[in-house]
Amino acid sequence: DVRFLDRYIYNQEEFVYFDSKEGKFIPKTEFGKPTADYWDSNKEFIEQKKSSVQRFCIYNYGVFETAGAIGRK
Repeated sequence: DVRFLDRYIYNQEEFVYFDSKEGKFIPKTEFGKPTADYWDSNKEFIEQKKSSVQRFCIYNYGVFETAGAIGRK
């Protein structure tokens, strides 16, 4: 199970993050709620974020598995 998390931080505090498993932005503070609502309403932006699992996580998963196997020899 591979999950992509994209965290947004302002003034040293995480205020909203995208969770690919949930498929939406999740506010961490009251400050993040309007941002999460706005971004969640943009379907094209959400689809772009969802595709990040394939682009970053799944693609690199094999790279790190191979590197880990080399280190165990």
